[in-house]
Formats: sequence, C-alpha cells, structure tokens
Amino acid sequence: MDFFLAMLPILLSIIGMIFFYRSGAFVSVVGWILALILAVYYFHTPWEVALGASLIGIIKALGITLAITFTMFLIFLMKETGALGKIIEYIKGIAKDKEEQTLFLGMGFGSLSTSLGMVTPAMFPPIFRMLGFSSISAIAISILCYDPLTSFALFSIPITVPAEVAFKVFHIQPAGIENLQEFIWDFTFKITTFLPPLSISFAFIMLWVVGGKEAIVKHWKPALGSGLVLSLSALTMAWLRILPVEVIGIFSGFLTMLFVNVYYRSKNNYINKVKINKEIFKAFLPFFLLILFSTVVNIPSVKNFLSNILGSYEIIRVFADKKEDLNIMANVWFWILVVSIISIFILKPSLDTMKRVLKIWSTRIGGPFIAHSLFFAVAFIMAWSGMEVIDGKLVPGPYFKEYNMNIIIAFTLANLFGQAYPLVVPFIGLIGAFVGGSETASNVLFAKIQWETTLFTLGAPAFMWIFAAHAVGGGIASAITPSKITNAAATIGVSGKEEGKFIKIVLIPILIITFITGFILMLYLKIFG
Repeated sequence: MDFFLAMLPILLSIIGMIFFYRSGAFVSVVGWILALILAVYYFHTPWEVALGASLIGIIKALGITLAITFTMFLIFLMKETGALGKIIEYIKGIAKDKEEQTLFLGMGFGSLSTSLGMVTPAMFPPIFRMLGFSSISAIAISILCYDPLTSFALFSIPITVPAEVAFKVFHIQPAGIENLQEFIWDFTFKITTFLPPLSISFAFIMLWVVGGKEAIVKHWKPALGSGLVLSLSALTMAWLRILPVEVIGIFSGFLTMLFVNVYYRSKNNYINKVKINKEIFKAFLPFFLLILFSTVVNIPSVKNFLSNILGSYEIIRVFADKKEDLNIMANVWFWILVVSIISIFILKPSLDTMKRVLKIWSTRIGGPFIAHSLFFAVAFIMAWSGMEVIDGKLVPGPYFKEYNMNIIIAFTLANLFGQAYPLVVPFIGLIGAFVGGSETASNVLFAKIQWETTLFTLGAPAFMWIFAAHAVGGGIASAITPSKITNAAATIGVSGKEEGKFIKIVLIPILIITFITGFILMLYLKIFG
C-alpha cells in the first residue's frame, strides 16, 4: 500500500493524459494536490514542510520555466515577422523530404541545440509545422530530440551538477575516485556506454512517428548511421577526455548534422543550391546570438564572474534553513531574454505584429509554466516527505525512513528484485524525471537513495554504473514528461487530445528502451563488476 500511494501522483498523471486526454498542466495540478494530501495525512509530513517543498520546487523550476517563457516569445516573434518562414525555406533547400529533415533537425540540430541549453519543445514545434509535419509529429520530434544523448542537455548540467552534489554534499566517494573531476569523468564515460543502442532507437522512433513502417524501411541506413555517429562520437570523447564534458553534446550533434547532410547529398547526387543572403542571415541571427551567448556564458571563468555580480542580492531565504541562489545573470533564461529583446530591434516588428506576438505569447505560456512548476513541486514533496522542521532546520523526522516516498519506491523495488535490482534502476530514474520534469532533478534527488540502495543490494563498487543507468533513465523520461509535452503543444496552439495521443504512441517504446538500459546495466555489472 505504501508503494502504491507513493506512486499514485505519477500514475494518475499518466492515466489522465492517456485515457482522458487531459493536458500536462491539468494533471500537474491534480498530482500536486494529491501529493500534498498524501504527504501530510499518510506520509507523516507537516503542512509547513509540504508547502515549503512546493515553494522550493517552484523556485527551482524557474531556470526552466523562464527559459521556456522567453523561448516561446522569441519563436512567436520570429514567426510573426516572417523570419521563421525564411529559415524554413532555407532548411528545405538543405533537407529535401520529411525523413531527412527529421534526422537532420531531430537527431543532429536537436541534440546540438539541447546541449547548448535551447528549449527544443518550445522552439521546434512551429518549425516542423511550417515544414508540413502534422501536429503530433511536430510535438514528437521536438521532444524526442531531447533524448538521443540523454544527459548532455544544457552544457551537461544533468551530469555535472548531480556529480557535484553526490560527491560534495552527500559525500559519496566510490573506491578509486579521489576528486570531483574524476567523479564527473567516470560518470560521463559510463553514461556514454549506454548510448549507442539508445541513440539508434530514438532515430527509429522519430521516423516511425513521422512516416510509420514505410519511413523506417526506406531510411533505416541514415537512421542507424546518425545514431551511431551521435553516440560513438560522445563515447570516444568521454573515453579519451579530449574535450570538456560541457561541450561533448555540441560536437556530437554537429557531427550528426554533417553526417546526415553528406549521406543524403551523396545518395541523391544533388548539391545544395541555397545561399546565405542578407535576409537569410537576418532571419537566422537570433539563433546565432543564442548559440553565441550560450557558449560564452558557459565558459567557466565567465560563468563564475556572472554568478558573483549580484552577490547576496539574488540569494533568498525560502523555507526553514533553505536558501536559493537565483543566479540570474549566469542562467540561460536571462540570456534568452536578452536575445529576445535584441531580436525585436533586428526583426523590427510593426506595432500590430508586436501586439499579435504578445497576444499569442500571453495566451500560451500559462500551461507550460504551471506544468513545469507543479511537477517540480511534486518532486520536492516526495523527496521531503517524512521530514520536519526543528530549531529552524529541515531534518528527517522519526518516521523518515519508513515514510519518505522516494525511499519507499527505491527500497520496495530493491527488496522485490534483489540481485536483479539493476533491471529497475533506469525506471527509478524515469520516475524521478517524469515527476520532476528534469533529469537533473532526478539525479540529485535520488543520488543518496541510490547509493544506500546499492550498498544494500550489490555493494559499493557497483554504484557508478547504477548512478549512470539511473541518469540515462532520467534522460529517456524526457520523451514522456508531461511538462515538456504541454510545452511543445502550447507553441502550436493544441492541448490535451494531441498530448494524450503523443504519449500513447511513445509510451511502450520508451518503456522498452528503459528496460533495455536495465538489461545492459546487468551485463556491465557482470563484466566489469
């Protein structure tokens, strides 16, 4: 019963979207209310802790919700001023049919954009709709392109931040790992060893959503090749440590774009006839600026400088002893806002055009903002269930181990599967990211739990493999995360029905891929210990 109730907010979210075609925003509200009630009245959590967890979750989500908000403004501005139309025509000159566009944009540019911190569910759907894709296909590719590299989004934050928390905050120090940098590199390499079958699988899923069996039969070679180029290049760079972890995804995405373009040029024996003129350059300029700013801002020395500009002015006390550093100027959402403002002067919309942009933007940002915020709130309610405030500090209560929802989920599965626990590790990552809306949140919130569960079931030497598989499962979850689905649907003006149809299409393949990850983990543990 404990396990069932701990899982209930997640289960109701999935059921609401698949069977009742409710939007991600709607199920996030239901899930949040249910999580509050369960945490307080069943899992021995004081109201102040449950509400404090909600507030922390909403603030933690700001890095994502504000990035989505300003990305949507930028994409609507580009669409209404005609810049997006010019970009579409240029893309058509490079990638001729839908399958090629799927692999070029989805596998290649999507992976590169995700690695740079661009919000593809907010940016890509209008592009694919203007290319002639159905609303379901536009949603699908925009979300699925988050997944082929699983953990390298946003300059590899899902890798570096959880590694730092695990090593420095939770004091998790597996044998043979003596410093944080070694932890990060080992974590990164082990994640990339899972990628080849996963990247290939996502290439085929994209084709299947776009053109069904016929598209797969006709384009299996470039799909296979793009998956291999994307994954093996990342694996090689992680193994040789020839580039910083933060830029591996960028280079892998670029190499994949190059492969797809060269493959279709040689196969079809035609030459790109498109040229970059002044109007095309102007249309692409917001994207160029976004790439430039994202790259520069994430240079460690620049990032540290920007982080310290506002100092204590951006640190707020939220609840009990919990403080949050908003880190405004070093956050990607701030620079998306800057690019959006600059783009107004570049694209020069008329007053009527600007009014249309603001009207569309204001009517569509609510759903994604609510969904991301409240799913983050649910994640922290689950993580803090069974805790209480004593002398102004948040600490585990007397019932913490028995009633913490995350511990219940992890240890129930560990007891149920025993030595076969690795099979379900990626599913725990999937659950964490599904609720939190982010692989980073899943990796952080479950790092300590996975460490203790690994000690309980397999022993300390297995932890880095376990943690890597958990991270990969969290990355896979992006394909079914309600907050991302709602985000993608909102940018093209659709909602519940399309969201439900999409999750129906991809749910079984995603669960299969997650199981394959667990199976690979079992093999790695037998081979490498």
